[in-house]
Amino acid sequence: MLLTACKGEVKLPEKPDDLIERDSMVMLLKDMTILESGIQNRYRNVTVFYKVMTQSGEHYLNSKNISSDRFERSYDYYVSREKELQSMYSEIRDSLSREVNQLQNQ
Repeated sequence: MLLTACKGEVKLPEKPDDLIERDSMVMLLKDMTILESGIQNRYRNVTVFYKVMTQSGEHYLNSKNISSDRFERSYDYYVSREKELQSMYSEIRDSLSREVNQLQNQ
């Protein structure tokens, strides 16, 4: 075990059987980003923020019929694929920018 650790090999998580597909994950992450931003603006205390964010995030996922465990497995999978995750967050950023521009032009 020590020799494996010394080699510096990193084993990426395998694709979960119940992986949330990329497009759906982008939508979830986008919505969770908006949710987190609103909660962060309202609750400055870290402990309160964490509690409210956890409860709100679980409520949101439940409303989409997705368990927290499934979301975490999928998120861990995407996190381990850095380029893919960066691409997803770029897509989210671009989508949010378009929405802000639309709102400003109304």
